[in-house]
Formats: sequence, structure tokens, C-alpha cells
Amino acid sequence: MSAHTPPPLVLVFDSSDPTGATGLQGAAVTLAAFGCHSLPVATAISCGDTRSVEHVHVLDPEWVAEQARPVLEDVPVAAILVGDPGCPDTVGVIAEIATDYAAPLIFAPGSLRDSPDPDESDDLVVASLEMLLPETRVLVVDGTVALRMVAVGDDDGDACSDPQEAARMLLRCGAGSVLLAESRDAALQPADLLIGPAGILRTDTRPPVNSRVAGGLAALAAAVAAGMARGGEVEHAVREGHDYLRAAYAGAFTPGMGAALVDRIATLRRPA
Repeated sequence: MSAHTPPPLVLVFDSSDPTGATGLQGAAVTLAAFGCHSLPVATAISCGDTRSVEHVHVLDPEWVAEQARPVLEDVPVAAILVGDPGCPDTVGVIAEIATDYAAPLIFAPGSLRDSPDPDESDDLVVASLEMLLPETRVLVVDGTVALRMVAVGDDDGDACSDPQEAARMLLRCGAGSVLLAESRDAALQPADLLIGPAGILRTDTRPPVNSRVAGGLAALAAAVAAGMARGGEVEHAVREGHDYLRAAYAGAFTPGMGAALVDRIATLRRPA
């Protein structure tokens, strides 16, 4: 029997992405780069390549629960990372699990940006706002997704065009903090803003990217989840996440005929 202390364990709810740009596969690599162990729970199966996603097969919520519950009863989970929940009913499954366990939850719903079915996506947004945001310690979104979530959830029909105001509205929906990616700092330079109830908590300059690179936001969310799983406070986890993201962007590579991918193991490489 091993006497080694186990690494921090992170439960990940996300789709399976065969390119490794996002999804369970990408999260597992980032978590490993931080010394964490991923506990992957598939919510959907994505079919495509680096050029595009052709199909997404959403899994039955009961299958999601049957994957997650036995693991949770077996091992201690230090953090929960949620990417693509798959469907509204699965949001309910995840929210119930988050309520039952005290682990910090990081939610990065990047899949809402490019959903092929707007009506289905709207239902997913509503479920996320009502059930998942109140359980979320850090919501990781870009301006497009933040505005979309607010627009779908706004019963008054008042359009919001400012991503920072949208982030503040998402805080009022229950999120503990919002990491607003690809925003602007006070000097109007590209930056990521960590926003809490008291205002902007920290500002990080965006790494320069010269071409279309996939996986950056998902990698950042996984890095923040790793920092939280290791016991760090939100601001410290975000700082470490951006250090990691800069290296990942610097090492971006093009494996096929489509988008480049961030190098999720760039921080582990050593000069020859």
C-alpha cells in the first residue's frame, strides 16, 4: 500500500473533445501540469477536428450522475470544474452535487458562444443562471458569453452592451466572482479582469496572439481550478493561471489544417 500523499483531485464535468483543445482531455493535461489529478465526467461527446465541430452528442443526465456519484463517494474532491454541462437537466445534476460537497466550483461555459441551436442554448443558460451560478466560486467567461447569459436571463428586455456591467449582473445572479477574459483595462489595453462584489480585484494583460488559437479560455479555467484545488485563494489562483496561460500561448502549435492549440504542457518543458 502506497504511503504517498495523493495529489489534489479535481472533478471535471465537460464534453469529450478528440482534438484536446478543450473538454475533458484538455483539462486533464492542464491539471496534470499543476500537479493535480483529473476525475473526468463526460457530459457530451464532441465530433470534429481543429477546423470545426461537426456534431455534439449530449449524454443522458442519469449517465452523468452515475459517473460522478460513485467517485465522489470514494475519494475527496478538492475542486469542481464545469465546462460544457451538455443540457439543462445535467445542470441540475451538477448543481445538486455542488450543494452536497464543499469543493469550490469553477464554471467556464465557453460552449455557449458557438451553440448550433440557439433555443436549446437559451434553456441551458437559464438553467445555469438559476441553479449553477449560486454554487459557482469563479465564473470564467469572455465578453460575448457574459452578454449572452445576461441577455437570455433578462426578463425586462433591457439590452446590456457593456461586458463589465454584464459581469456585475452575473455576480448578482450568485457567482462569487467573474473572471472576464478578453476585456479592456483602464488604459483600454487588452486584459482579463477578475471582478468581485467590491469591484475589480485584479487585472492581467492578455498575452499577444497573432493567429487563431483554440483552447485559451478553457486552459485558463482549468489552471484556476488547479490553483483552488491546491488551496489557493481566488486572486492567487488567477495570477498563477495567467502565468501558465502566457506560456501556453507562447508555445501554441498547429497540429492540423485548422486552428492552432495552446501548449498546455509548455510550463513543463525544459531547454535541451
